[in-house]
Amino acid sequence: MKRRKFVQGAATAGVAAAASTLAAPAISQGLKEWKLAMSWPLNSPGLGTSGQRVAQRITQLSGGKISVKVYGGGELVPAFGVFDAVSAGDADMYHSAEYYWQGKHKGFNFFTAVPNAETAIQHPAKVKKYGGPEGGGELAA
Repeated sequence: MKRRKFVQGAATAGVAAAASTLAAPAISQGLKEWKLAMSWPLNSPGLGTSGQRVAQRITQLSGGKISVKVYGGGELVPAFGVFDAVSAGDADMYHSAEYYWQGKHKGFNFFTAVPNAETAIQHPAKVKKYGGPEGGGELAA
């Protein structure tokens, strides 16, 4: 009887030792996959390719712990549904233009482009004067 227990114990220890050499699941390693929904096609020069470039940089800067799956307009959600998809948790981030959401609040226009013929230096200064980038977050809340 003692021999049988010894053999069972040794077998269990062997299986446990072998299992410990296997790669840990992605969850235990802290690996995450984010979804980036865009309002334009993946292959759109400038707009689509810049979204893919951002995704690659996030992966590089996180040391591979965050990977970003990029979805072109209409792939994950409709092109003009990316804001609501992030709000609902169906996507983690979006790449679009804030003026598409002016129906939600006219203030989004202010965070899209350079209004009133301001220079590239004047516009960020004006945004900062009126609450900074956090103001855009308050609009989206």
